[in-house]
Amino acid sequence: MNMIYLRKIKLIVICCTTICITAQAQIDRNTWTVGGSFDLGIELGRTAGSIDRFQVQPKVGYFPIKHLQAGAVVLVDYEKTEFREAVLQTGFGPFVRYYIKTPKNISPYVSTELLFTSHTTFALGENTNFRRPQETLIRPGVGFAIFLTPRIALENQVNFEYATTDKIKFGEWSTLQFSVGFQLHFYRKEDTKKVGVSVAN
Repeated sequence: MNMIYLRKIKLIVICCTTICITAQAQIDRNTWTVGGSFDLGIELGRTAGSIDRFQVQPKVGYFPIKHLQAGAVVLVDYEKTEFREAVLQTGFGPFVRYYIKTPKNISPYVSTELLFTSHTTFALGENTNFRRPQETLIRPGVGFAIFLTPRIALENQVNFEYATTDKIKFGEWSTLQFSVGFQLHFYRKEDTKKVGVSVAN
């Protein structure tokens, strides 16, 4: 029984190693992507501590040239604070990302996001809420994508978020963010012999 068990483990290790070696990043021109991320934020300024927070960011992108991705991101951030309040932040904006291709299935990248957001604050247990001024978020960051297959990638990213508003009362602040997400890559190659496009194998 031990020999059979060891053989099974060995087979699984070989299969996983083969997948990691053969999975190549699909970051060529004319590739479409869809995915999203979940974020964890560490406040660097003087702000109330967050107790509960949920943030999700769906993304859609396209590679106009090899290694360069451009697209749009949507932000939904729900957060509870120490003062029996909940803040809902929503926004959208463009992003640009450049991948560095490596022989392995891991591709480092640098990125920049520009988001235009609005806030609504709710008093927990009461039927009152108020809107804060709109914010502009600038997010330069670095990360890496692990391609499990040519079309499926897991992503880890670190952003430095700089937030600003036109209202002096709320001021400016910065945040260090750690993101974990995924992305699906759909490569479409033009058929030079026929009219239309076909999905590449």
